[in-house]
Amino acid sequence: MLALCFTACKNSRQHRETERAFYYWKSIFAPTSYEKRRADSLGVTTLYLKLFDVVWNKTSKAPEPAARLLVKDTAWLLQKKIIPAVFITNECFYEQDSMQIVQLAKNITSLAGKLAEQNGFGSYPELQVDCDWSGATRDRYFQFLRTVRELNRGKRIAATIRLHQVKYRQSSGVPPVDRGLLMCYNMGDLQQAAVKNSIIDAQEFRRYIQRVATYPLPLDAGLPLFSWVVVFDKGAYAGLIRNADISPGGAPALERSGTGYRVLKDTLLGGRLIKTGQFLRPERSDAATVNAVGRLLSGKLGGRKLSVALYHLDSLTLNKYSLYELESIYNSLR
Repeated sequence: MLALCFTACKNSRQHRETERAFYYWKSIFAPTSYEKRRADSLGVTTLYLKLFDVVWNKTSKAPEPAARLLVKDTAWLLQKKIIPAVFITNECFYEQDSMQIVQLAKNITSLAGKLAEQNGFGSYPELQVDCDWSGATRDRYFQFLRTVRELNRGKRIAATIRLHQVKYRQSSGVPPVDRGLLMCYNMGDLQQAAVKNSIIDAQEFRRYIQRVATYPLPLDAGLPLFSWVVVFDKGAYAGLIRNADISPGGAPALERSGTGYRVLKDTLLGGRLIKTGQFLRPERSDAATVNAVGRLLSGKLGGRKLSVALYHLDSLTLNKYSLYELESIYNSLR
């Protein structure tokens, strides 16, 4: 009886099947040998590949594509399962009528198919749409998604889901797609000086976790690896410095102050001039926190299979994590 009980308990905790993925969010696909080795060593099978952005042109008062992907390493790319992604700014949906929404869906479907075909992955199984929609644009965005779905029969259509869209589901609505990818980052308001870490915070994530369990879409998971420094000038948000690190021992122009550093004299950081009196808040996705968020999420996600995508495949980012740490992050969702 004890043996049977042990077997039953063991089976009730069977591992979930996870598909390991990376986002690739640069406009030129030319991963370094280090990036490729690291992805292969981790058993990454899938790449979420941004094909282009869609931005609002204030002059023509119309959405237009920008930052189209240029592929320079087809050989390695085609060893992976490719999920094309298209990023659309929320502004693109403010002033569009129903006919313009349909045309936008046709234009994006056509360009996505053209770029994929040119680069050898025209038979991709899924198209992901990335847009931080709002209550004001929800109806137009959802009409757009329904049209994209109609135009791409035989393919899955997925949408990225922000945590605030899960928390405020009644006003945000649920996008009419096949799957969602929950972006488990950008959890706080980076423009508020009192915030400790706007990228990822396990305590903050706990405020959303119950809503995740009841979200009516099958969800994949996106976890952060990136870092940045948030700049404040006279208490007001003044921008981001990406991929910049502050080393307390190597920063004589800075003085520790609360959650960050006060600038003591004009100096350069990450190629940007920071000025005396400004306040800098370094934020990073440390492995322990990302792992903790993954474990919290794992207990609330249904289904026996999901994709776990790390953002993103970049040498500057990957150098900050050991192979063991990255393995642990992927395994946190099993």
